[in-house]
Amino acid sequence: MTGFFGRLNFPFLLTLIGLALVWEIAGQMANILTLPPLSSVFQAFGRLWARGELTAPLLDSTLALLVGLAISLSVGSLVGIGIGLSRTIDVAMSPYVKAGLSAPMIAFVPVFMMLFGIGPETRIATVIAFSVFIVATNAATAVRSVDPALVEMARSFGAKGWPLLRDLQLPSGAPYFVAGLKLGVARGVKGLINGEVLIAIIGLGGLVKKYGTVFSMDQLYAVILLIVLYAAIAVGLVSLFGKLVLRGTR
Repeated sequence: MTGFFGRLNFPFLLTLIGLALVWEIAGQMANILTLPPLSSVFQAFGRLWARGELTAPLLDSTLALLVGLAISLSVGSLVGIGIGLSRTIDVAMSPYVKAGLSAPMIAFVPVFMMLFGIGPETRIATVIAFSVFIVATNAATAVRSVDPALVEMARSFGAKGWPLLRDLQLPSGAPYFVAGLKLGVARGVKGLINGEVLIAIIGLGGLVKKYGTVFSMDQLYAVILLIVLYAAIAVGLVSLFGKLVLRGTR
């Protein structure tokens, strides 16, 4: 455990402390509205948390994120596996997946708002739009990454269809599935916050819009730091899950 922290976390902690000191000193010396000292940001965070102003938006955003990710991970994985296994599905679906990866998905948020209103459906749709295509791409890569010689050997022993997929192709492609899961979660958080900022009245993104509009910079930075921490925890949990999955496939 000590070796882990010394090898991985100590350099990170040094840079984190350095950035915090630079922020605090710059904020104290500059004395400008747009750059409050880090200590003021922490105080604002404490006040917001104590008053419960962060709890409801945090839970609201988390629920929309979980629903959106559940849909995008399921649909994206199924589409990606289909693309990887079938030439017909590849020809039919790959252009849409590639277009979704390259398109600026934030432009679709107003369309989602017109279709679904400003409720959770719009945020869920935004999470799906941001994450489903990268999940599908990695799932397709996972299936295609299996050594063809292993596939032929398995088929020679009578394995085909679902048993072949379950026992060989999915375990062999697990690293790509896990990578797609991490990227999907990261992009899903990004889509969630972007959508909420545009909707402007809900969730953590709504708080960003609210405090940014009135130039309450200490509260704005407090919410931004919470979002960064939120995203880091989400990706960290997925990384931990991925390590457990990869360990189980060895």
